[in-house]
Amino acid sequence: MTSATQRLYEDFPFPSPGADRPLISVVADELPLVVEGGLRDGWRVLDAGCGTGHTLVGLAKAHPKVRFVGLEPSGASRAIARRLADDHGVTNLDIVDGAMPHTELDQRFDLVYSYGVIHHLPDPRAGLEWLCRHLAEDGLLHLWLYNDVGEARRMRDRELVQLLSPADEGAALGLRVVRALGLSLSLDAYGMPGAWAGAALDPEEQDVFDADAYLNPVVHTLRFGDLPELLDGLGMEWVAADRVYGPRGAPYLDLDGTNDIPAGRVETVRPEELFDDPELRRRISGLPIAERARAVELSLRPTGFRVLAGRGNSWDKPTRRVRGNLLTRFPCPPR
Repeated sequence: MTSATQRLYEDFPFPSPGADRPLISVVADELPLVVEGGLRDGWRVLDAGCGTGHTLVGLAKAHPKVRFVGLEPSGASRAIARRLADDHGVTNLDIVDGAMPHTELDQRFDLVYSYGVIHHLPDPRAGLEWLCRHLAEDGLLHLWLYNDVGEARRMRDRELVQLLSPADEGAALGLRVVRALGLSLSLDAYGMPGAWAGAALDPEEQDVFDADAYLNPVVHTLRFGDLPELLDGLGMEWVAADRVYGPRGAPYLDLDGTNDIPAGRVETVRPEELFDDPELRRRISGLPIAERARAVELSLRPTGFRVLAGRGNSWDKPTRRVRGNLLTRFPCPPR
């Protein structure tokens, strides 16, 4: 992470600027739809880039028999996360000062997740190498990334903001430029209206989200198709698509029709369902899984997406739906 990015999050701790804000339970609620049975007692879990800890503390509180570590370079964010943990009586959690790919931890983890961080690193591949290095032998890696298709307009707006507010002039001036341009990020853009913490953003939280959206000096946007190349040679054995986020919702992907989510619980999408024309449905049903994921991206134009990857004997840990979304297998590394 660059020093300019770290300074941004000192001024605007993300995702929530105070320990008085409610915990974010969305990850604790969703993981059982990705990992069969959810988190298992005795696991070690790393949040690489935990920010203010509202998600991490919520997850640790829901799983008292799992041990959690949150890695975070922003002192302001770490202070909020530690206060949250204290206020909620969470003791199965350590908040560590550090950043990818420079900080080495002396342990390996059964699950490493990093949401919204890799795309802010100058070298995403180096960050992924760090994440993979900290996985246990049979570990899982869960990533949330900006999607190239749906973020095109915001990237143009961000470029204009950056042009009119050089980073060395400070984030406060940059936010004034954001306001003068009439820009404001809505969680609707990520299919999450009111779902982030159970309520609409207040003005201070809006400032935090807008600073993150338009003032971060490093942003890479990616697609599902980029992950096999980025992860190749890092000791992973497979990578699968999980979910997309955008103005048209945040459906879980069911690329080969093996969905195991109970009907009506959450939104799911099969690529064939995107088209009414029978011929188009026939054509998309004949595509390989990776190309079906690409068709979803080009049709729904998501702003964000998630993937799950694993190594060793991890293939039985994802849900059946995720296993049906397999994008690629890598040659097994020597053991």
